[in-house]
Amino acid sequence: MENSFFITLLAAMWRWSVFLMFPLLVIVYGLLAGMPLADFDNGVNRHKWLIALLYLFYVGIWLKYNPRVSMYLERWGR
Repeated sequence: MENSFFITLLAAMWRWSVFLMFPLLVIVYGLLAGMPLADFDNGVNRHKWLIALLYLFYVGIWLKYNPRVSMYLERWGR
């Protein structure tokens, strides 16, 4: 496998992780809490707030480390 393809794939996965983390959090939280996904609409708001806060925490971490990760990926790709 060519190194540039691997770097491009890692960079794309890093960028898309922001968008894919929310559905992943909802699914994992539903599995861990033993709740079907349909119960989130009819359920307690506490679950919704927890998932939203976890997602915002991830976005904050992503924004903090994005320049550094992008720099490493760019340097590694050369």
